[in-house]
Amino acid sequence: MVVWASLGLLAVALAPFGASDGGHAVIGSISCVIASMFATAASALAAQRSRGRQRLAWALMAVGLLGWTAGQTAYCWATVTGGHPAAGLSAANFGYVVLPLLGLATAAAIPSRDDSCFGAGLLIDGILIAASFLVILDIMALGRVGQLIATATASYWGLAVTTYIVVRKSEPSRQLSPTLIMVGWASIGAAGTLHVWCDDDPGNTPDGLVMLGWTVGVYFIALSATASRPGPDLDLGISQPSSKAALWLPYLPVLLAIVVGAAHFWPSYWREAFVFAVCVSLFLITLVRQIFLLDRKQRLLVSVSEAALHDPLTGLANRRLLHDRLTHALRQHARYGVPVSLLAVSIDDFKLVNNTLGYAVGDELLRSVGQRIEAAVDHTHTVARMGGDDFAILVQDRPEVACQIADDLARAFDDPIAVDDHRLDVRLSIGVASAGSDSVACRVPGEILKEADTARSYAQLAGTTNMRMFTAGMSDASGQPPAHDTAFARLQLLGELRRAIESASLSILYQPKFDLRTGLVTGAEALVRWHHPNFGMLEPARFLPLVREHGLMHALTDLVLATAISDAAGWHALDAAIPVAINLGAPSLNSDALPDQIMSLLTANKLSPSSLTIEITEDLLVADLTKARQVLDRLRAAGIRVAIDDFGSGYGSLTYLRELPIDDVKLDRAFVAPILRDHRAATIARSVIELARAFGITSVAEGVEDHATVQRLRDYGCDAVQGNLLCHPLPAADIPLVPPNGTLAAG
Repeated sequence: MVVWASLGLLAVALAPFGASDGGHAVIGSISCVIASMFATAASALAAQRSRGRQRLAWALMAVGLLGWTAGQTAYCWATVTGGHPAAGLSAANFGYVVLPLLGLATAAAIPSRDDSCFGAGLLIDGILIAASFLVILDIMALGRVGQLIATATASYWGLAVTTYIVVRKSEPSRQLSPTLIMVGWASIGAAGTLHVWCDDDPGNTPDGLVMLGWTVGVYFIALSATASRPGPDLDLGISQPSSKAALWLPYLPVLLAIVVGAAHFWPSYWREAFVFAVCVSLFLITLVRQIFLLDRKQRLLVSVSEAALHDPLTGLANRRLLHDRLTHALRQHARYGVPVSLLAVSIDDFKLVNNTLGYAVGDELLRSVGQRIEAAVDHTHTVARMGGDDFAILVQDRPEVACQIADDLARAFDDPIAVDDHRLDVRLSIGVASAGSDSVACRVPGEILKEADTARSYAQLAGTTNMRMFTAGMSDASGQPPAHDTAFARLQLLGELRRAIESASLSILYQPKFDLRTGLVTGAEALVRWHHPNFGMLEPARFLPLVREHGLMHALTDLVLATAISDAAGWHALDAAIPVAINLGAPSLNSDALPDQIMSLLTANKLSPSSLTIEITEDLLVADLTKARQVLDRLRAAGIRVAIDDFGSGYGSLTYLRELPIDDVKLDRAFVAPILRDHRAATIARSVIELARAFGITSVAEGVEDHATVQRLRDYGCDAVQGNLLCHPLPAADIPLVPPNGTLAAG
């Protein structure tokens, strides 16, 4: 092929020297034959390495070029021997006609992934354009040139225009080959037009410029075949919507042909001229109307195409478009080493929003999250909504860049999102996977999607906004994620959790709180644990996401309330008047029935309301502060205390202090643990304690792990402490045995 390419290039260089004023062009004819052979061989090789309709298209092109080569060879032979093969209907002319005819047939064979009639439409457009140019050429030449030559020349212009339509509709990565062949058709058509325009006698030999046009034309066709990229059947990248220019272009030659024909054949008699003008006008009006109808159809197709590739709720790319772009990116990765990474993103506790605020608010939240993700990510990356609260981001860059994007994305949600009258704290779980040089993910889109989703699951299990990069350690020897992280295993775990709640087999442990002044136990917080038969003792962070996602929070709350109140009643029966504190999730605060339910349990267990504290988990969403205040007011009116748990871990801390009736503030362990070494954490802790004192609220420090921290909190004026230093969580039966200052420690 290199030899043929070199000879073809030499032929192009020699073509202009092939004409003389009085004789035949031997050198020019030979150069055109060489270029034609090169184009034929290149097209045959393109057909060989292709398949399906793409192979058929190049095979037809190769046969057409073979006919052109035969015609040019016959012409060259006549040039050497002194004959005239171009005159009349010679064998050479039949050879010339084979190329445009099979070129039009090639248009019909061009596949398109989204339009099965695309090739047939191209063929009709080509015939329409060719017929229009034939009318113009015949009138321009005044019948001096044979109809066969005029038809062939007109067909090349039809091929050039239809190929331009293919170029405009092709994906950018596949535009080179059709662009080259378009230049080839236009070059041959221009040379033929010059031949028709200049020659009075069909037997005259074309001049050097005409020969150069033919030679350059077939050489560009050869380059197009060489640049052709093999693609799967019915997929040549013909997927872009047609532009307005590509839509109107086939009709411009028709309009020009009507004008030229009307001017040439205009009758001299006025009545005939009037009828002729009316007929031409009717035809033109019909043509314009058809063009406008096509334009309307095109706009509709563009709209449908956009809807098919974009998520209707957020306007982001949908799963199909992401899959297409991911497939293309992985091909570039395999061929050129372009790095590819994928981020899988989900909204934590999104079902909680739907269950408490309704689906309309949930949809609005999804739109806002999509907008914030898109704003945080560079436009060169693809952001897609995969469905539900799942998003994905395709990054064609290094893994470090993908991780940086994940960090930026997490920080983008530091501020709450305002939806209607609510300010929602949104947290994300983000998984990152990259296509390695030797991994299955570098070849299969579904595999890298699976890896990113697995990493996201690990991030979600962490219980806070987090990012995880997929590693081989997240898979077992079979290449599958660990059993407890797969979707099937999560479903299994959910079923086991339902049964555990229904059978009341979850464990409730209690961690005492101690007064910093007296050292006495001032209460005990109820903590849920699940002793799983396979995974051992599971902390709430491992199973509470399932509880929230699948609407089990009310059932779990009922279980904890009943158990904790019963246990507290048992302590009082032993003369250990220790209040119990119970955490409530956000959905419970929207229930008008909650106060009556709690009072019924207290009455049934003969326990005073003052022996119960309801703790609001501050890092979870309180959907409706007005409703929550009404519920909490009723609880406090009955004598039940209210506390904010994990104060400072979310974004509504000060709002809750202002809007909700609060008795206790429990300072989050993230601010308590570092107060001895972190000046800012110490300042925040001291400020919260002073703020609580100013409000007349009891301050409690969580997560106390050493005596120095206890002393520092005492210096700050903290009222009570809770932590493993003083006492680990205990079964209910051990709580009355806890001495002052918590010298008893149990696992």
